[in-house]
Amino acid sequence: MRKILGIGLMLTGIIYVLPVFCGYLDTEKADFVPQEKSTVHAEISDTANQEEPEKIQASGQITVGIDGEAREMPLETYVVGVVSGEISPDFPEEAIKAQAVAARTYALYKQQAGRPAQHEDADVCDDPAHCAAYVDLETEAAALWGETAKIDAAAIRRAVKATEGMVLTYEDKPIIAVFSAAAGEKSERAADVWGSDIPYLQCVDSPGGDACPKYHATVTLSADEIRKRAAKSIPSADLSGKPSEWFKASKRSEAGGIVSMKFGGVPVQGTAMRTLLGLNSTNFTVKVSGDQLTFTTIGYGHGVGLSQWGAKYAAEQGQTWQEILTHYYPGTKITKITV
Repeated sequence: MRKILGIGLMLTGIIYVLPVFCGYLDTEKADFVPQEKSTVHAEISDTANQEEPEKIQASGQITVGIDGEAREMPLETYVVGVVSGEISPDFPEEAIKAQAVAARTYALYKQQAGRPAQHEDADVCDDPAHCAAYVDLETEAAALWGETAKIDAAAIRRAVKATEGMVLTYEDKPIIAVFSAAAGEKSERAADVWGSDIPYLQCVDSPGGDACPKYHATVTLSADEIRKRAAKSIPSADLSGKPSEWFKASKRSEAGGIVSMKFGGVPVQGTAMRTLLGLNSTNFTVKVSGDQLTFTTIGYGHGVGLSQWGAKYAAEQGQTWQEILTHYYPGTKITKITV
């Protein structure tokens, strides 16, 4: 359990710096070969119909950094705000419930892990690059949803209320319940995206993501623009030759994302390339036409953990929020918070 917590804290730190970090790797220290797929499986039969979930202690309050100001509020109020900012109220109720439990779990994990340098006066913040998006429904619902604001806000609150206090645990601790908009055909392993193997953040089937409007996307950049960007973050990359020679030796994960590649002769992580190029995911291909490079991506987001559009599809097929979550976070249990 201590090992998992230690890896989780390290992963949290990696997640914090990913949006701004675009460094390169030392091949003598990094091993890019994907590890064997975990044999841990979802306990759907045990948790999906569990009437009396196990319990863990929590304060029921959380301190949130909103626009740089620390505000203390009930945990459930915060969950309502996160769900409002992270998922569409038009999604099936079971998908929204799944998002609510993931958001609550991640918040509790962050609170117990300790406050980071990004917001030392708050457990979590409203920056999705660090924690999760947050919407204050009391003041922002109308601007967010217009004429349907009351109906949409009610749908969000209803889903949060229905799962009140429910979180996901592994070895009796809240899990790192990360989520993204749309995985590809499979979700990504944490080890392939952030380098840390987490037993419950593995590669699982994730149908339905292609319904996301940003599932397929293209970005076209000139060779000069890429050179300018690389000069700031990967200065050792040799981009003097033809653009068609810049990208070599890519290694992909089981889910299809690029784990590593050589860019201008320099080993670089797929996450670093995604940041450098401004792509929707690490699952990309490149086509060169003269001085123009077109990158085509599959999926939207890092692809680890819960896929929101995958949850939508699963709910439409009749799956419950419990079944959705135990699929995307295999080996976890549904647990009740006691205040």
